[in-house]
Amino acid sequence: MPTTIRRLHLAAGVAFGLLAAVQSFGNLAASAIAGLLWTAVSPGVAFGYLVVWMVLALVGLLAARRSRA
Repeated sequence: MPTTIRRLHLAAGVAFGLLAAVQSFGNLAASAIAGLLWTAVSPGVAFGYLVVWMVLALVGLLAARRSRA
């Protein structure tokens, strides 16, 4: 395998690893905050918090899709 191809494979592997790390820390933080809200306030508040983040993510995805079109 040529050196250039090996470097591209390594860069892709590092990028996917970094993406997985960032996502895992985000999931941990969201779960911890939702758990605290569930325990300290109510399950409804915890679900509301998660719904707000879901809607923000959806808006971001739709905005990114429009900018590409």
